[in-house]
Amino acid sequence: MKTIIAVTIFGILTYAFAEKLKYGENVCQDVDGLVNLDLKKFFKGTWYLTHSTPSDRVTGSTICRDYESEVKDNGTVVVSYGYYENGADGNYYDIKCYGNQNKTRIDIFNFDCYSTNTRGEDNVLHVNASFVATDYDNFGVIYRCVESGTHFEDNVFIIFRQKDPKVKQFKKIVKYYELEVDKLISRKDATCSTK
Repeated sequence: MKTIIAVTIFGILTYAFAEKLKYGENVCQDVDGLVNLDLKKFFKGTWYLTHSTPSDRVTGSTICRDYESEVKDNGTVVVSYGYYENGADGNYYDIKCYGNQNKTRIDIFNFDCYSTNTRGEDNVLHVNASFVATDYDNFGVIYRCVESGTHFEDNVFIIFRQKDPKVKQFKKIVKYYELEVDKLISRKDATCSTK
């Protein structure tokens, strides 16, 4: 009986202190990430971006992102992905990001992302990412802010190990972080093509 009460109280406290994820305010938000993120467990295999808050860089035609990642021996995280700008006939972007934990805030990762596309354009973007939640095997929640000159753009990403996650798990995450389902871009609504 004591165990049931303790679990119930812990569950209530966990939700009571859940932080609403803020985004879209034209400046990087101060979002707490996991300070004990197990890099080797998280940055391996494939993660699928299934839902995102909208922005100039993440739209219904660019949500089809399959992230491949690894951790190098020196601790550098390498994340690779690509996507078509407007479906299979659109401009294809190939992106490779290199990042490390921030030295003063280990819950934030700083990435430099190198982007090339089929139009021959090259670009370098700086991305700050907070890995807000994960169970390593099924889901992750990421806050990311992209800096490009004086322009800031941020998103909340919900990623899964499967392209079609369980609706119940997705809804639980959305509720916990007070995200609005109707404002999220969904991979299910996109026509995803691979190169």
